[in-house]
Amino acid sequence: MRKLALLAVLVFVSLSLIPAILLAQDAPKVTVVTCWGGPEGVGFNAVNAVFTEQTGIEVEHIDDRDCHLLPQIMASAGNPPDISGMPRPGVMAELAREGLIIPLSSGGDPVLTPDYVADNYGQALIDLGSVDGEFYGVISAVSSKSIAWRRTDVFEDIGEDAPATWDEFIEYLDILAEEGIPPLALGALDGWTLTDFFENLYLNIAGPDMYHKLFVTHEVEWTDPTVISALEHFAEAVSPTDTRLYGGSDGTLARGFIDAMDAVMNGDAGLFPLASFMRSFAQANFPGQTCPDDFGSFRFPTINEEFANSVVLGGNFWLMYNDRPEVREYMRWMAGAEAQELMATQETGPQLSANYNVSADVYAEPCDGMAAAMVANAAFVAFDGSDLAPGAIGGDAMFTGLQDLVANPDAVQEVAQFIEDVADTAYGG
Repeated sequence: MRKLALLAVLVFVSLSLIPAILLAQDAPKVTVVTCWGGPEGVGFNAVNAVFTEQTGIEVEHIDDRDCHLLPQIMASAGNPPDISGMPRPGVMAELAREGLIIPLSSGGDPVLTPDYVADNYGQALIDLGSVDGEFYGVISAVSSKSIAWRRTDVFEDIGEDAPATWDEFIEYLDILAEEGIPPLALGALDGWTLTDFFENLYLNIAGPDMYHKLFVTHEVEWTDPTVISALEHFAEAVSPTDTRLYGGSDGTLARGFIDAMDAVMNGDAGLFPLASFMRSFAQANFPGQTCPDDFGSFRFPTINEEFANSVVLGGNFWLMYNDRPEVREYMRWMAGAEAQELMATQETGPQLSANYNVSADVYAEPCDGMAAAMVANAAFVAFDGSDLAPGAIGGDAMFTGLQDLVANPDAVQEVAQFIEDVADTAYGG
């Protein structure tokens, strides 16, 4: 009898679980791949939890440091994710041309209507997310790479406003040197900090079309006069190296990017041109320092007025691989101001938004809001050029060439030819 009673209980429990199991199996779910583990992942998962609460749609978040490769692998195996956050627009273009991702704003029933996109993003950012005239990627979680960091009291002590033009920038470097403050702390040991500096120079001089032709298609060679001009501007900023560079050439080449920011925060150097994400590093290493009261940033100076208000940025593009109602709903939500504001205001792992309906006032850190507004309202934008270029250029030749230019600012022609020689092979020339 006891065995029969136990069997009856087990059968009852099993039967009672069937509806819940079926419900779980039938509940709509969206699978999303990103690079975001750690604090960024915590913040992103909290945003997804709000979406699930509002819609009943579950979100499975897969974080992987190789998030630019994983969706390709999954798609090739016939099991793509529904959505991915893609940090490389070159890979986005490959996926689009292979037909692995879905255009978002075309066809009879678009995922995002053109009006919806235009109501949330500037044309420069829409163009950045387009491939061959079709819009595929909504940019999110951005960083501006077109700023220079400084201590507020240094500016106040010498009575100078932020330099707006290149001539004013060079003049400010000279003033800092005259005051006994080494003007530039560059983290040249990390070659990508130099490529970011060069990319801003080139975008400001030649504009986004030439920028694309240099880094993506190699229609512009590294010996082109526009490239030579950008390299000459780079050399002008760092020379004479014994007075312009904190630690001279040798110290600069041995210094990493965090140590460069620390030098500015300590007041040992005047400026560090790098990205908006350095705000968090500064406050982590100097607790109690606030931005912009104790330290802050200014926009990279304009060189060619034709391309004023230009921004080099990094970020992630939301891409869609599968067309189901719940995937469409998630994509529309993530592209909109509500989700973007939630991402911007997370206590853990907040992300900067490029949606211009997200007010700069929502950010807990005012400097984050200023950087986000800079991106959202830019007239010209370009993605990090070294990430667009083949690895042999963006990760090797540019690093080496620009480090050589720090060591010897007179070597402009030699550096240009060196990178071009590598580019001939890297681009299949």
